[in-house]
Amino acid sequence: MSQSYEQRDLLDIALIRLYRATRDPRRLDKLVERFTPLVRSVVRQYTGRGESADDLLQVGMLALVKALERFDASGGGSFGAYARPTIAGEIKRHFRDHTWAVKVPRSMQELQAKVARAKAVEPGISQVAIAEQLGCSVEDVFEAEIAHDAYRAKSLDFTLPGDGESASPLETMGSRELGYEDVTLRDEIEDALSVLGPRDREVVELRFFDERLQREIGHDIGVSQMQVSRILNRAMDRMREHLEDEPTDDPSVAA
Repeated sequence: MSQSYEQRDLLDIALIRLYRATRDPRRLDKLVERFTPLVRSVVRQYTGRGESADDLLQVGMLALVKALERFDASGGGSFGAYARPTIAGEIKRHFRDHTWAVKVPRSMQELQAKVARAKAVEPGISQVAIAEQLGCSVEDVFEAEIAHDAYRAKSLDFTLPGDGESASPLETMGSRELGYEDVTLRDEIEDALSVLGPRDREVVELRFFDERLQREIGHDIGVSQMQVSRILNRAMDRMREHLEDEPTDDPSVAA
């Protein structure tokens, strides 16, 4: 069996060298076809996480082409062993760069992932215990848990939990705050904000437009971080209810 793997690896290298020597696009197509099952096997590990399989396959195929160009075919070795982590890395980068609905600092994304892993290993673990394990503050763990809700913003009909910050329509807007091109969406945002009192509106705008941390907002307005979280939850509920209660202009609905 090991001999067959060795022969396959030698054939892979020979085909890659032949493509590089000729730069014939037909040979590249043949290589891509040859390694497509490898790409699909990697993609299967990441399906069901909020991205379509077709999108992930496209990312994987682009990563395959990069691997074909970068692989050192002069030193032997296995192209498959080289390509698999390369493809997986590109898919992970895709998730990291394209599925965060609110602009969250890279360091916070990484801490959020570590916190999630700690909870998976030990369900019910306290924030204090996680902070001790990761060598960070309890406040950092709290912020990391909040950052989890910035991953894949929810729709307007998302049911907000009782406590803690959660995804909202404004989180979807967070990554687009530098100039809205959709006038209708901008008007809808302003309409939703109009139902809030001055303090609630200020907190919402500081959090989702200025991307301030909850502890920073609390310091500015003289309340605790937990109070800021409750203000945000209350404001999100009020805005969502207001948008849902608005009459529709669709004549088919009115009929």
